[in-house]
Amino acid sequence: MFKNDYFKTALGIYISYCMLGMIVILLSSNMAFVTKQFNTDAAGISFLISVEGIVRSATLYITGRLSDKFGRKKILCLAPIFAIVFLVGIPLAPNYGVAVLLSAFAGISHAFMDASSYPSLIECFPKTPGTATVIIKAFIAIGGIILPIMISFFATRNMFYGYTFFVIAAVMFFNGLFLFKSRFPKANQIENSNDAKVIKRKFASEPVLKKEGLALIIIGFTSNSIFTGFQTWMPTYGQNVLGMNQINSLKLITYYSVGALISVLILAKLLQKTIKPIVVLVVYPIIGIMCLILILIVRTELVTTVGFFLIGLSSAGVLQMAQTTMGEIFWKNKGATIALVSTASGISAAVIPALTGMILRHSDILHVFYLMIAIFIIGILSAIFAKLRYDKIMIND
Repeated sequence: MFKNDYFKTALGIYISYCMLGMIVILLSSNMAFVTKQFNTDAAGISFLISVEGIVRSATLYITGRLSDKFGRKKILCLAPIFAIVFLVGIPLAPNYGVAVLLSAFAGISHAFMDASSYPSLIECFPKTPGTATVIIKAFIAIGGIILPIMISFFATRNMFYGYTFFVIAAVMFFNGLFLFKSRFPKANQIENSNDAKVIKRKFASEPVLKKEGLALIIIGFTSNSIFTGFQTWMPTYGQNVLGMNQINSLKLITYYSVGALISVLILAKLLQKTIKPIVVLVVYPIIGIMCLILILIVRTELVTTVGFFLIGLSSAGVLQMAQTTMGEIFWKNKGATIALVSTASGISAAVIPALTGMILRHSDILHVFYLMIAIFIIGILSAIFAKLRYDKIMIND
């Protein structure tokens, strides 16, 4: 990977996702500050998070088509602009209405990033696309590890919470300039190469979007629902069920992210030689649901910490594996088909915070995690179906 001509391009993409790993949990991690600033409650902040998901899902397919048509670089370099508007604007926003508008900018940024980054990495590393895309999760996890440390640094010094937003905005700006100067491969260039004939020979029958494609799209929804649900509500679970203070409860996000990072490092190696992305889609959710059930039965700080660590480990890379598998099966239109999986994940980012916020308003945090169990089950069933279809349409190497 390091000797690849597009290594620097990939590095810029990974840094973008490190920042995104912070952006997606910025509002929930600063819940106490933003609820006071906008005179709302946890459900109100959940709606702000949902707006990001709604806008992202509404624009992803369009941006995916644009990246296929006009090239990945042009689309990707627009993402930091919208992200900076959100990051600078939220701490300075005078009211809740402005915050809603700014959350829409975050959704647009996320859509532009996803629609161009995943196809770019697959095209930069055509021999190891699973490894290239799963590393995204590693950098998202790194962002999740760093953010609580940044928040704690400013909070313990009684400094303005918005400094965290401003630091991330500065990194996004300079990384955007770096990507603008980087070199990208031509979009879908494999269609015009001799490798296209090789790819066609891998199929025993034509893939069907309404079957295995739909299953992968559902996994796009469930995998990001799990990620969003846990990242949003782990601190609340720690505070309400275990009696942890705010600073210690935020460490649960760190443990989750460390587990995700370790998992991705293992996957990055295994995907090169041993396992296929489709296998990960089946195995990981099974491990995750077992850990969650244990957490809900044995409500101690130790079990919860270890359990969230293992859930982070077993959740990492599932979305990326679904996107990689979609790109592998429907290779002729990677930007558009991968965008369908990303759209489903965007819908989950809109639905889950709003739905769980309403659950918390009318019930308790335990019912939020009961919902997570149901989502795990749907993801497992979809993954099993996708694996069966994959084995049917693909010729074993």
